[in-house]
Amino acid sequence: MGMHRRQSLGCFWYNRMTAYVIGNGESRAGIDLAELEGETYGSNALHRDFHPDNLICCDKRMVHEALDGEYLGPIYTRPDWVDEFSHLMNVHELPAFTWPETEKWEQHFQCGSGLHSVWLALTDGHERISLLGFDLFSTDGLHNNIYKDTNNYESSDYSAVDPSHWIPQFERMFKTYPDVHFDYLVPDFPGLGWRTPKQWHTCKNIHLNTIVL
Repeated sequence: MGMHRRQSLGCFWYNRMTAYVIGNGESRAGIDLAELEGETYGSNALHRDFHPDNLICCDKRMVHEALDGEYLGPIYTRPDWVDEFSHLMNVHELPAFTWPETEKWEQHFQCGSGLHSVWLALTDGHERISLLGFDLFSTDGLHNNIYKDTNNYESSDYSAVDPSHWIPQFERMFKTYPDVHFDYLVPDFPGLGWRTPKQWHTCKNIHLNTIVL
């Protein structure tokens, strides 16, 4: 695994060939997404604040919300739901995985919108991917999604999501595309509680970068 470096925010926004995959963890609250100068991928309610180039909505309720909210870009959803939107030109099926889906965490349906956003960026051929807002861990054991307490989301007193599927799913993607450079952006503010999953220590193509906001 690459070094954990401390950098200023601006140094990551220069490369238009970079894909930015935007998670909905609270750590991205202070980042101006309009500054990102590359193809953007985001999920679910992100469209309320920012229109990414590609929106991933595994939950069909979020597809309906995005359409009602006049998001006009491409929306990707599960194969199970895509026929419901076949009359629309901008709703597409998420790409399939390339590995055997033996264990539960390996299965396409068990992967959420955030990880599917990463997979879509990979299958689109990007050679450098910056990840922001993928917090993995809560600082207080409670739900840490930036859209908590809003429509289609859990309340702020809901328990944090167990990251035990996210961690190996990320690892599988890192190792499936060993020539892709991943910058995992971790904002530097008190109480984040970030710790590097030990399963990632053998991944040579991921670099954790603490961003000074």
